[in-house]
Amino acid sequence: MAFLSIRNVKIAGISACVPKQEEFCSDFPLFSKEESLNFSKTTGVISRRIASPEICSSDLCYHAANKLLSDLQWNREEIDCLVFVTQTPDYHLPATSPLLQKRLGLSENCLALDILLGCSGYVYGLSVITSLLSHGNIKKGLLLAGDTISKTCSKNDKTTYPLFGDAGSATALEFQGGGEGFLVQFENGW
Repeated sequence: MAFLSIRNVKIAGISACVPKQEEFCSDFPLFSKEESLNFSKTTGVISRRIASPEICSSDLCYHAANKLLSDLQWNREEIDCLVFVTQTPDYHLPATSPLLQKRLGLSENCLALDILLGCSGYVYGLSVITSLLSHGNIKKGLLLAGDTISKTCSKNDKTTYPLFGDAGSATALEFQGGGEGFLVQFENGW
């Protein structure tokens, strides 16, 4: 078991965005009624949110971040870094984080980077952004994590398609001196 100790950083807020379209496992055409019930019982997945073709991962994260920044009443010019975590970036090039930086109206001096990871992505992104913030040179940051993974899964694959949905999240973090922080515990690697 691994531990990540995060000092001098606090989470100021978290927000999420999901698409309107909802698909229920009971409606999945490749499942019998018994398979559907067993799938939901063993995975806990009853339904998933599915993005329409014109919605990208950045759209979901943008809406989550915009709401969070408004709720926190943060000055967008004071945000020093933005970390975007996804396994479904909008493009191969350019990176998505600078596009989000511009779209959110953040400073041109804001550090923006993408991390291309799936399941462990949020925790990995959290470790990266808190490392940037923990020394006090960077005061405020946004961790955006989201995917439109349903676009990459085959509807003919019973093992993945009914399992993964689409969503975006935003976590606002800020430097807090005094050595206070939080502890993240990892089991089985990440």
